Amino acid sequence: MKKITSSLLLLLGVFALTFISSCSNNEGADSDFQKSYLPSAKGKAGEMVLVIDSAQWLPDKSVGGELYRTVLGRTRGVLPQEEPQFTVTQVRPSGFNSILRQARNVLIVTTFDQKGREAAVLRSFFGDGVIQSLKKSDKFFFVKTDAWAQGQTVVLLFANTEAELKEILSKPENQYALSEPFNDLETINLQKRLKKEYSKSTDSFLRRELKVSMHLLDGYKVAENDDNFLWLRHPELSFDNNVFIVKVPYTDQKQFSEEEILKFRDKIAKQYLYGDPSNAESFVVTEDKVRPEVQKVKIDGRLAIELRGLWKTNNISMGGPFVSYTFTDKTGSYLYYVEGFIYAPGMKKRELVREMEAQLKTFKEID
Repeated sequence: MKKITSSLLLLLGVFALTFISSCSNNEGADSDFQKSYLPSAKGKAGEMVLVIDSAQWLPDKSVGGELYRTVLGRTRGVLPQEEPQFTVTQVRPSGFNSILRQARNVLIVTTFDQKGREAAVLRSFFGDGVIQSLKKSDKFFFVKTDAWAQGQTVVLLFANTEAELKEILSKPENQYALSEPFNDLETINLQKRLKKEYSKSTDSFLRRELKVSMHLLDGYKVAENDDNFLWLRHPELSFDNNVFIVKVPYTDQKQFSEEEILKFRDKIAKQYLYGDPSNAESFVVTEDKVRPEVQKVKIDGRLAIELRGLWKTNNISMGGPFVSYTFTDKTGSYLYYVEGFIYAPGMKKRELVREMEAQLKTFKEID
């Protein structure tokens, strides 16, 4: 045990210096040269190592239970069935070894009122000086990328007491802020893969037809191509991915409201998106029994409204999740609506939506 603890002290001593020194801007400050010596992060998309005292990782009323209920185990966006946004492996501080340090997503959780052996090990990661600085901070988490591996996100979540941390986790804006650094890096890692694997022919088609670029995986085919409307389908045996792009004049800021976006979506879907090509009365609608989730994001460097919701056919024979982005063109004269929707009956859809999001966020106008 002494060997494990001394190893952790050395590791987290380095972590404290590099991680806490970058707390002011929530970014890593290591050079590309230093990062080049790091191993690549391990694990699949959505997997997370959670470092927390086992006494706090209990169901129901514990800090860990609250963390899982409000953030880690909560469905991101809107899916037909609930799926945790992260697949969590919990580890005690004394078991956080060199292999686990290479995980792509690491969340370290501590409250300074904890007693006991594991709490002591966790506090020893940082030392009294760092802990005193954290106690005075007006933040509740810090982010470090590429701490022990390339393509890794490490977040330290902390509070003075368990009661204080539970209060922090009760606020939706904090729940979102805590999860997004992990989700953002997942998107970046997927886009790195897309940069190598995207369909050059599809991108050339988009450049020629719409004067835009997007890194889509190989296999998309044109389903509909009308004036300022394009629908691409990627049918597989077990699922069907769809992307469509609409460009219309931008006339009023109301076009960015959730209500107007959904009205526009249903209008376009009824006109172009069929459920069954042989049935003229079959078309796609928005599922109105589940309210979409709305966020502000950036697409091609500009403000965009992100909607995550559910779609179905009007005869309720098909359905699934969608994610969309509404934003202006570079001139501010036109509005783009870009959506990806998925049909994958019987399959888990978290990673399908994550992959779709990564593809859509590569959207760029070209000159």
